[in-house]
Amino acid sequence: MEPIIVNGNVMEMGLLDAMVEGALDGLCLLTADGVILKANRLALEILDVSLAEVIGRPATSVLTRNGRECSVLAEVRQQKLTVTAVQTFGDGRRVLVSGTPVCDEMGELRHIVLNLRDTTGMSRVMRRLQETFGASEPYRPPAGSSDTRDLAIPEAVFRSEVMRTQHDKAIQYAAVDSPVLLLGETGTGKGVFARLVHRASPRSAGPFVEVNCGAIPEGLIEAELFGYVKGAFTGADAKGKTGLVELAHMGTLLLNEIGDLPVGLQVKLLRFLEDGEVWSIGALKPKRPNVRVVAATNRDLAGMIRDGSFRGDLFYRLNVLTINIPPLREHRADIADLVDMMLAKLERKVGRRRAFAPDALEALANYRFPGNIRELWNLVERLVVTSAGETIMPRDLPNEIASAPDPARPDEHERPSLRKARQKVEAQLLRDALTRFGTQARAAKHLGVTQSTIARKARQYGLSGNGAA
Repeated sequence: MEPIIVNGNVMEMGLLDAMVEGALDGLCLLTADGVILKANRLALEILDVSLAEVIGRPATSVLTRNGRECSVLAEVRQQKLTVTAVQTFGDGRRVLVSGTPVCDEMGELRHIVLNLRDTTGMSRVMRRLQETFGASEPYRPPAGSSDTRDLAIPEAVFRSEVMRTQHDKAIQYAAVDSPVLLLGETGTGKGVFARLVHRASPRSAGPFVEVNCGAIPEGLIEAELFGYVKGAFTGADAKGKTGLVELAHMGTLLLNEIGDLPVGLQVKLLRFLEDGEVWSIGALKPKRPNVRVVAATNRDLAGMIRDGSFRGDLFYRLNVLTINIPPLREHRADIADLVDMMLAKLERKVGRRRAFAPDALEALANYRFPGNIRELWNLVERLVVTSAGETIMPRDLPNEIASAPDPARPDEHERPSLRKARQKVEAQLLRDALTRFGTQARAAKHLGVTQSTIARKARQYGLSGNGAA
């Protein structure tokens, strides 16, 4: 292999190996024809192979084992550009696969660097963000703060096909630095997807700064976004102020409710997106922070362009990578898993254990939830606080939810209850596991869930520790 030269000096191979082995992603070095020359330890773990099984082997034969599909390498060789795709392995793991071409001075392909990142646990990381968010954020302006409960959406949310599709887009978009536009109704979890893009990106070690463009008074938002210098205006802080854009240097800036940004500020934002320069109020020269912008809105930006309240050039600059987050009514199958997550968090918060009866969960699935996940959270929290018994029954629900008709059937007497059938199977599996293994801990290990989930489900279905009803 040719020596590695950095800043005119030959890098010792031992140092290069240490750097590769210390990487947080799986790395493989391939020839131009796709033959594996080297692979680090993490790559071998992700691919579930030994070093002897990959060195000198075509990468396609390794990546497509056990029925996997991967067209990344062919596209890299053809386009000579970095190509990224999300690949699902046979054991259910989801891996972000990126191929980067290495060309010589004549533009000929010499090598390909393959980057592998297991994103299966990404959503589990999101579950923990609520507890760690305050410690990990260097700055969070009170006026721009949002409901941190949005951070609580777990991996189970992405079981529905419609959410899984958008989740995969977020992971794929995270690999590049282009702006991302998140579109969706209020309460659908746009903040969650913004943080998902940040955490899955190379900027994950940098700051994540969020500003709610609709929550800051119009007269203050320019100073909040771009900052000001000492003596810029009457009443200004004597030390000046660093803007949110600059505070997000080497990280991600979330512009929530971008549709509420005043037209005058839209011009300055567009200038920053186009040339990377930020002009603080009263400054004599610009700054150039390195920031990735994610924008989110529940507004109809196309309609706003027509009526002149949103600039078309800014929209086209932001609308590079778009994620349309569906309302909760379009992925009702996730409601039961969302409720489980909320109950677990509320148990720690208010010190009360509660479970939903199957009929009560079914009623929740029938309701349209115009406020989406945020409305569901508020409802579950209220019921946990106000319900007298450990099991929340249909009679505990608000009338508009308890009496909501199932949208999937016109006739109440003819509807097949798929949820009840699923719960019947779930109860039987739980009963069998508890009977066979004797303890909730062993049953949880066998079923691949946490012990707290087993305990909560056992209470829901009226099962004792040994599986008896």
